[in-house]
Amino acid sequence: MAMMRLRREDPRIVGPYRLHRRLGAGGMGVVYLGSDRRGQRVALKLIRAELAEDAEFRTRFAREISAASKIRGGCTARVVGSDIEADRPWLATAYVPGPSLYKRVGEEGPLPWPEAARIGAALADGLVKVHEAGVVHRDLKPSNILLSPKGPRIIDFGIAWSRGASTLTHVGTAVGSPGFLAPEQVRGAAVTPATDVFAFGATLAYALTGDSPFGSGASSEVMLYRVVHEEPDLSAVPPPLAPLVRACLAKEPMERPGAAALHERLTELAARGAALGGARSRAGAGAPPQASPQHADAQRAGAQRAGAPHVPPRRPHGQAATAPMPRPEAGAPVRERQQTPAPGRPAGPRDRQHTPVPGRPSGARRRLLRQRVVVFVTVTVGVALAIAAAQGCENRSNQGRGAGASPSPSASLGGVSVDGAQQSAAPFAAVAHGTADAGLGPAVGAVPSVDWPNRTYSDPAGGPAIRLRDGHSTAEGAQIALSTVLPARYRDAPAALVVLRRAEGAVLVDLVELFGFSGDTPVLLASRASVADPQAAAAWRIENGALIREERVSQTGAGSSTRYTVRGDGSMEESWPGAGISGGTGG
Repeated sequence: MAMMRLRREDPRIVGPYRLHRRLGAGGMGVVYLGSDRRGQRVALKLIRAELAEDAEFRTRFAREISAASKIRGGCTARVVGSDIEADRPWLATAYVPGPSLYKRVGEEGPLPWPEAARIGAALADGLVKVHEAGVVHRDLKPSNILLSPKGPRIIDFGIAWSRGASTLTHVGTAVGSPGFLAPEQVRGAAVTPATDVFAFGATLAYALTGDSPFGSGASSEVMLYRVVHEEPDLSAVPPPLAPLVRACLAKEPMERPGAAALHERLTELAARGAALGGARSRAGAGAPPQASPQHADAQRAGAQRAGAPHVPPRRPHGQAATAPMPRPEAGAPVRERQQTPAPGRPAGPRDRQHTPVPGRPSGARRRLLRQRVVVFVTVTVGVALAIAAAQGCENRSNQGRGAGASPSPSASLGGVSVDGAQQSAAPFAAVAHGTADAGLGPAVGAVPSVDWPNRTYSDPAGGPAIRLRDGHSTAEGAQIALSTVLPARYRDAPAALVVLRRAEGAVLVDLVELFGFSGDTPVLLASRASVADPQAAAAWRIENGALIREERVSQTGAGSSTRYTVRGDGSMEESWPGAGISGGTGG
């Protein structure tokens, strides 16, 4: 998703969220990338100041919040906060990384039909969830679909309709995007879930061809006329998906298939496409050729002409009757069936999937399993013994306190390292849950020497372990580098603050980690992921019991500060006492 720097007029804090970048702007307002005090990223939509006084617009915005909040499941961006009574109402949803379908097709071209089928199956399942919540989106289009690593997400319910809600439109007025509007929307008739199915078909056609099925470049009036009176141009849609897309674009709502039927059919097509791709790969590696899809179609067509019955697709229990899913056109590949090879027939690629590899010892798999069990038991016993020993130390320390002995902070520090990843040990948890009167401070005396650029760190954002070599991550994907190490003191014991910086596209994230020591071994005490300003230079220091990050943009001189403190429960808290200093024009 494209990001832009904050402008001079943009706010820096809205509600409990700090704003970092612009994600986009539209007729309703501006969408920002923000984060809360726990470091969770959000997409925050802030309506325009000139629209805030419009009572009808506030009603429309409140309806968007209501519609988006009703939907359950991972098909949409989850609503995490809103304020309809603010001077400028806003809505915050979980941030969804990834480009829109519109941008993906625009930059990389039309999608292969198996990939389009896979994305379409997930979107159809999302529409089922949307319609089950009693909501009709009314503006489904490629730019309102985000392709996240966890699957496509439907966003922007700004003109959504739900049962019992006023449409806020008049007869003959179309609200939505030309080329993706259903005919009933153009005519000003009532919208139903079938309205979203029409837009779904147009969106799927765009993903497969790079253009609307009703053309582009014409005026809105011409586009709306084509939607109502002309048939869509599907000549460039691949044959396996053309019948399904044509059924979605039927002029009459009752002739369109339901979202559940679309999900079922597209799931089958996606599986077929994956199987065909695998078959082609195996054939290229020397596998025997298979019968062509055209030959299979000809056989099926002959069986139908001979009087074989046509079995309609299964409809989920309780779903209203809708138009049946069409059969594939001539030339479309049919689904392969798994069957036992007839005597004398060479085994096909599917038949050979479970054939043992020649020359491999039959007991190799059993020996490997035994080795894994031995390693697992050994590691488990070692961890249990370490924890038991640390708890014994803590009990002795507590007994000493009861007898009047002074507490020993170092006696409560312990940790277990598994494959180099630091884990907070249970003994330290007892200290961390106490009061935070000691806090952080500059180092006093020597701090154990650690090879910080060449070790493994845990990810405060919940990702896999981070392995550094010479200060840089070794894994593919987001680039992570060691940013700074500050010797420190925490609860009267030696400590170190380590900051890693991760580049996630145009977004920079600082991974702040506080370590104590058990002997010379670092023990992770607290950590936090925090979004940073990519345009600013950052300086770190320890001050007044907290870690301070100062960010300043060299071109404008503007900057902000972020304060990190360790709470009594052992978590790290982020606050922004100096947001927007020096005029607040940076971003």
